[in-house]
Amino acid sequence: MGCLAPASRAGDLSSNVIMQFLVVDAGAESGRWISPAIAKRSSLAGTRSAADTSPGHSCSSKSTSKGNGDSKDSCPEGFLRDRFIADWSKKTASSPGTGVLGPTSYSAVYDESEDVIKSPTVTTSFRDFSKSLKRSQNLVDDADIQVGAELLLFLYQDFTLYERMSISKFCHCEGHVFAPALLRLLFASVRQMLNNAISDESDPLPDLIALSKKIFENCSKIIYVDSHMTPQDYFISMPNRWEVIGVIFSIIGSSAFLLPASDMVTLHPHAANVDRQGLSLVSISAGDKCLRFCENAGVISEPLSWALLAHASLLSFVYGDHDYRPWKILGDLSTLVYSLGFHQRQNNETLPFFLIEHRKRLLLGAYSIDKELATFLGRPPRISWRHIDVDLPLDITYNELLAEPEIRDAAIAQLDEDGWNTQGIVSRTTFVRSMYKIGQVRELVLELSLNSPLENLERRILEITELAAEIRSQLPPRLQAVSYNDSVTLSESNLMTLCFHLECLYNELIMQRILVKRTGYESQRLRSVAHEMLSALLIVNGHRAPDGRDNNTVAWNTSFYGLPSAGVLAIELLRQSQSTHHDPMFPRSEIIQNLSRFAGDLEYAIAREAGNYEICQQARKLIRSILDRVLSAPQVSLPASADVSSMPIEWLGSDDIWLNQDSDFMRWIHNFDWNQETSMGQ
Repeated sequence: MGCLAPASRAGDLSSNVIMQFLVVDAGAESGRWISPAIAKRSSLAGTRSAADTSPGHSCSSKSTSKGNGDSKDSCPEGFLRDRFIADWSKKTASSPGTGVLGPTSYSAVYDESEDVIKSPTVTTSFRDFSKSLKRSQNLVDDADIQVGAELLLFLYQDFTLYERMSISKFCHCEGHVFAPALLRLLFASVRQMLNNAISDESDPLPDLIALSKKIFENCSKIIYVDSHMTPQDYFISMPNRWEVIGVIFSIIGSSAFLLPASDMVTLHPHAANVDRQGLSLVSISAGDKCLRFCENAGVISEPLSWALLAHASLLSFVYGDHDYRPWKILGDLSTLVYSLGFHQRQNNETLPFFLIEHRKRLLLGAYSIDKELATFLGRPPRISWRHIDVDLPLDITYNELLAEPEIRDAAIAQLDEDGWNTQGIVSRTTFVRSMYKIGQVRELVLELSLNSPLENLERRILEITELAAEIRSQLPPRLQAVSYNDSVTLSESNLMTLCFHLECLYNELIMQRILVKRTGYESQRLRSVAHEMLSALLIVNGHRAPDGRDNNTVAWNTSFYGLPSAGVLAIELLRQSQSTHHDPMFPRSEIIQNLSRFAGDLEYAIAREAGNYEICQQARKLIRSILDRVLSAPQVSLPASADVSSMPIEWLGSDDIWLNQDSDFMRWIHNFDWNQETSMGQ
């Protein structure tokens, strides 16, 4: 594909331009922001800027810089009141509808009896009423239209580079929902939309302002789908929606953040000059603005779920999985998934096959991320298996799913009766199917950790353990047993199998920690699971890509599986080094070696720009401090009153006497709250 613009402007992404786009949220909220660089290029002769004519523009930036006490430069109180009333009146007039209603909804009893109550005098039902709710298509601020045009112009200037970055990134790391085959369709549709809209390439902004207005109008329209629609028809038909523009920005941001520098050089002549971190931040700001456009318009749509999923992923890449923002967006995604009814069986007669399968993948992707973040943060999950009634997506590739019916059907014919591939490989779809299966166990484990102590705790843990074994026994053989050797190079399929094994081990680790914490008993099983878990993780990390293209996967695995398992072992190592009663079953030398390797991974395998970098470095400092104490400090016996065998093994934050010698060390441990049951996943 050729460049949209006459010449690539990738090298023009200077820090100055990036900073102009980073203020999208700050300025656009008050209807005042225009990029000076773009406004200067615009030649809207005889036409006032949309921002100049927008309501509230008279509140100059001067009024906000002098503080609230300076009434001379601030807007009149009545003006602000009228402005707020007008804004909320528009939101009230724009109804998003209700979404899918369940069996206990206000209308259920009437809708279920339509054949009984239908009469000539009753012409509509609650369902008809819900469908008849119209969203306002004309209540859009000129300032929002202007900002939308600026975002489109940003895409237009370097569209070819962004497309190549995105396709390249997802060729190496296919996501739950976004695969190269699908992204090519989305980028092609947006490219065609921009090409058709722009008549003067030397001054595209006027045309993009008109296009921005059309997109706002189109956002309020329902997306109609029929069973005969092809993937090309479906994905190419919806570029003129802010949800899709938001997806594009989030994909661009993720690609800029994750692509190795070696790939960037080969994508475009000027790609090496791009400030990739700045581009990621620009994409976050632009994606957030697109989501706000949708929220203000009351949009409930399938593309919005893609945008939320892509935006949540980008936020976690840049800010870390511990940050509030990814968790918040994930909450919006969970709400939307239920509102769209993706948790229920779809009507196969009215939907094309590829769309039914794509929705299943979206649901399972949202479900998996929900369990991961809920565990990492020690919070209740939002999407529960108890409320999901759909079949698993078929274990075929995206290329096969979007291919011609003959190719697709041939691939489906190769599956077994349960929908698993018979080639013996663990694909991305295989992995997400298995993670959903074992997700039921994770939900029960989280429930156990978050609820009040149970009298029959040991019996409940045994029941969950047996359920986990039963579920795993029903999976394909390649996912049931794992054999690995640190000296043998593993295939991508074997690495994914090992990651699934880590997930199963983590369920057991959490349950053993609950048992130790609530009973105070020593647990040989906890140490054994932690040891196996850390050993497996080190093998996975040892197979990381030399060029760093999987840096984010390494950072996630290290922080998600490594921090808790290494913590259990480090604290136990320190405990035993201070005790006169050494456990002969505890592999002290191997534990020290593994903890040293893990600390090295924390320091060198986690990229500085990774969102989880800081918490990984805090853990590295603690682990190395413990190793220093174990290897250099003289053996000190515990007080006679301390019964070593009954003292719980804790991670980061107890008042045990062997950690009270360094006040700064202890202060950090107490302030960094990883050990509580409500944050067990960290």
